[in-house]
Amino acid sequence: MQLQQLIYFVTVAEQGSINKAAEKLFITQPNLSKAISNLENELKVRVFNRTNKGVALTDGGKKLYQYARTILNQMELIQGLSQKERPRILSVAAYPIITMGRLAAEFHNAHRQDNIEIKLVEQRLQNVMESVEGGHAEIGFVMVNNAQLKEFRHTVNYKNLEFHLLGKDTWYLNVGPHSPFYDRKEVYMEELLDATFVRLPDDYFSNLTHYLEIGGIHLGKIRRKLYVSDSAAILALLRQTDVIRFGPALSAPDFAEYGIRSIPVRNSGVEISVGWLQRKRELLTPEAEEFVGLLKGLFPSPGAADPEPHPL
Repeated sequence: MQLQQLIYFVTVAEQGSINKAAEKLFITQPNLSKAISNLENELKVRVFNRTNKGVALTDGGKKLYQYARTILNQMELIQGLSQKERPRILSVAAYPIITMGRLAAEFHNAHRQDNIEIKLVEQRLQNVMESVEGGHAEIGFVMVNNAQLKEFRHTVNYKNLEFHLLGKDTWYLNVGPHSPFYDRKEVYMEELLDATFVRLPDDYFSNLTHYLEIGGIHLGKIRRKLYVSDSAAILALLRQTDVIRFGPALSAPDFAEYGIRSIPVRNSGVEISVGWLQRKRELLTPEAEEFVGLLKGLFPSPGAADPEPHPL
């Protein structure tokens, strides 16, 4: 097997089309199709299903993509050793949380004079895992509640990822000055059922959250919901309306700077595992290592962080 074969395979997988991949690679479609067929014959594994809309990875193809993408990422790092002017990259996929913006700002300020591209993408848990698996992000920041943890563990192993636990957290109620709960020291779940909750669009993992109970009340009983796609919209709605949301304690200091209070919820019982993801057996770039250091600072107390891959 040659490195060029892996480049062809990865390009087809990411383009979802042999024709589009051939254009990007500046080769003919028949030659690219032949190269993919030769790869399948050599591996004795079918890597693509051909359809009228293009191609889709088979289960075997998905596994090959994980390994091939890792190899190509490492090759890019090796080639970069002799390209001093090549931009360094920090690529992070993160659950939408206001704190990530602060960490990105800290990283930028520390490297203001350096040629570093910062790519921070906000995504739901499922998409964060897919971004890291597919090589679109080097590391992923995730928060997993106790209703999601079992399925999360299974998916991490299936996608050949490593999860590093930073610490444990729980949910607080985030409210702005227009909320009737703004001056409260504590709230009860039953008081919140008629309020409007602002939240991110659901994915598979967030649907599992509906099975959680707070104070004996299922979250599925929440009727009024307002969906937005990023943390900036959440911040604006909290500051300017009476909507509320559940959020981790770790974001409380960042919200406080904008006049958003984080209020304890009585008998919450929700445990959140906070941590970061990377692909297995892959060395991190210095930029990613430094950003992981910032993530570890979110839980500075002794014993809160686990520097080794968390056993799943």
